[in-house]
Amino acid sequence: MKIKVLTLVVLIFALVSNNFSQEKGIIRGYVYDAKAKYPLVNANIWLEGTNRGDVSDFKGYFEIKNLKSGNYTVVVSYIGYRQKKELVSLAPDEVKTIEVYLEELPYFSVEEIVVFGKPSETYNQVEVGGKEITKQIPRDIGDFIRNFSNSSAIKKGGYALDPVMRGVKYDQINVQIDNGVKIEPACPNRMDPPTSHVQAEELEKVEILKGPYALRYGPNFGGVLNFVMAKPERFEGFTVVGRVESGYESNWNGKFGRLTVSGGQKLFDFRISGGVKDYKNYKDGAGNEVQSSFKIKDWSGKFGFNPVENHRFQISIREVYARDVLYPALPMDGRKDDSRVVSLDYLGKNLNGLINSVNLKAYYSKVYHLMDNAFKPTIAMVDAATDVNTKTYGGRSEIGLIVGENVLFVGFDYSRIEKDGFRTRKMKTGPMAGKTFIDTVWQNSYVSNLGVFSELRTGLEGFNIMLSARYDINYAGAITPAPSFARLFGGLSSKHHNFSLSAGVDKVLTSNLQVTLLLATSKRSPNISERFINFLPIGIDNYDYVGNPSLKPEVNNSVDLIVKSKLLGGIFKGDVFYYYVKDFISAKIRSDLMPKNMGVLGVKQFVNIETVKFIGFELGYVSTFSKNFGFKVDLSKTKAWDAVTGEPLPQIPPFEARSTFYYRLFNGGVTPELTIRAVSRKSDVSTSYGETPTPGFAVVNLMISVNYFKFADISIGVNNLFNKVYYEHLNRRVRTTGIPIYEPGRSFFINLIMKVGE
Repeated sequence: MKIKVLTLVVLIFALVSNNFSQEKGIIRGYVYDAKAKYPLVNANIWLEGTNRGDVSDFKGYFEIKNLKSGNYTVVVSYIGYRQKKELVSLAPDEVKTIEVYLEELPYFSVEEIVVFGKPSETYNQVEVGGKEITKQIPRDIGDFIRNFSNSSAIKKGGYALDPVMRGVKYDQINVQIDNGVKIEPACPNRMDPPTSHVQAEELEKVEILKGPYALRYGPNFGGVLNFVMAKPERFEGFTVVGRVESGYESNWNGKFGRLTVSGGQKLFDFRISGGVKDYKNYKDGAGNEVQSSFKIKDWSGKFGFNPVENHRFQISIREVYARDVLYPALPMDGRKDDSRVVSLDYLGKNLNGLINSVNLKAYYSKVYHLMDNAFKPTIAMVDAATDVNTKTYGGRSEIGLIVGENVLFVGFDYSRIEKDGFRTRKMKTGPMAGKTFIDTVWQNSYVSNLGVFSELRTGLEGFNIMLSARYDINYAGAITPAPSFARLFGGLSSKHHNFSLSAGVDKVLTSNLQVTLLLATSKRSPNISERFINFLPIGIDNYDYVGNPSLKPEVNNSVDLIVKSKLLGGIFKGDVFYYYVKDFISAKIRSDLMPKNMGVLGVKQFVNIETVKFIGFELGYVSTFSKNFGFKVDLSKTKAWDAVTGEPLPQIPPFEARSTFYYRLFNGGVTPELTIRAVSRKSDVSTSYGETPTPGFAVVNLMISVNYFKFADISIGVNNLFNKVYYEHLNRRVRTTGIPIYEPGRSFFINLIMKVGE
């Protein structure tokens, strides 16, 4: 089989090479922004009706070689710009040079993290479009995050996986919706991380900003995840369009459906969408059933008003209702989780020669969470239920200025998080039988954060430079603390003054080589769990955890070195990073404290560790030599440890390699895609957190997407093609048996989108 595959690959390249060798002409040129006249990097260029093309380099340059004489239509496209076509007549052996100027699209979004000014790598930004998401039918967006380089997720059941990027997690990642909206988990065990309140079918794209360098979007310790929800379409005259989406996944016996209606005209627009999901327990590769069922209902609406050119007002509403979500790794299951998010936005753009943009946002979000142990073995001894809720409200204001050839952003943001709730335990056995205990969970606590920020983008002697700073005042307190918790501390309120700085510089050394250096020192104040959790088993190990209001902010001193090059008919990107973290928040055993929960090993309290270190790399290659055939390869690894004791930090993913191969048939109407993912054995583990080595594995997924029809998109495929038995290192263990939560075995899926009027 391997010999046949190798022979096929050799024949393909031989045919391509032979075809090229018979042709002599060249079309080359440059792609520029029509207004600012700076080069557009990674613009797509191809010859209409052929599979020949290129991608522009760091000077906007492209080149298509070995062409026969004749007339060609050169098509140039770039995200956020109008596509443009150029007619070129080529004589035998002629070299024709053209310049293409693209105009920015007039529609602009209040949802996206948009950087204007000279293109650069000073944010280390990655974007994944909505079509790439929905065609893979991800039942949970946290699970989908695993597809990104050096990204993983903590799994406690079949739904609501918690993202991990470069080994940082939870509030070390700034997770937001539509560029600034935040939603706080209510569950102490994070059954409902922010990603669980976003449905994949509603996404327009995911923006990932790795490292603590983007300080404009709130306190940033280890990166930003911005989930851009689909926005209304724009029409000149009144129009209404719609789509119906439905899918099925075999292993889970999982079904989902969604209806979307959008429309409007130049003055106003709207988009309303709603969906349902019903997934059962899945089976792993050995046929063992994993408790993982869940039910989801959601709806969302966006309503925009465009009174005059370059001004937009928008209101967004989103609600998600989760029911009967099973978590085999936790002492309880999610019976109910309801969330609501409301946001108001204003964006003005190109207001005058000085003010390029004004962005104003106000939002409110709330989560109500109910969990119990009705389907756990402990129900024979105690009837337990936890009823909790959170509220988050805040806003953001930013002005973008153009000062000469410089771009300057200034603004402020504010958020306040409030949490409260109780756990009720009705004892059934033992000397306490018949008694009821009520425990305060969040102790009616809050965290407020007010920040001001600025960012300057400029150029000097061929260097692109970014300088950014923010100053945060962080308040926290517990309004109604439990007496036993209050006795542990002299005071429960705290106030932090956090100053963060970042800088980035990139330089185009040659037409095929760009180098970027990023530096930052960034602070993160502890969250409510780390400050005020009240004797609950919320960690990866079996201990009651207690908060610590005296915690210091974590400080991440970081550096990224990025090299990007056009190489071997494609784009190569390599990134090496190093984090030197002071006052890292961890936990240590308190042998003087007694646990409150049955079956736990003791009590751990959150503390600051003097110094920890992270080091890692991300390597990627994307082929660009053909419009139809392509592949991409990603390699990543992170290593993290306590610099004082030398012990590895917990929940750090192992080395991973991922390859994807595709071929566009029928002019891109049908695209088969094969993905191979290999993960190495994880042996450097944290024994103090109960981690054990994880075996390596390799899985293969196959998908065929069909975009041949104007009225429908179809994707079919199979995940875990060879039905491997495996589990991820960050998967939690089944609480009753200690066995890791294994991943699903072979699972077939189909996703169908029907379009009306689009």
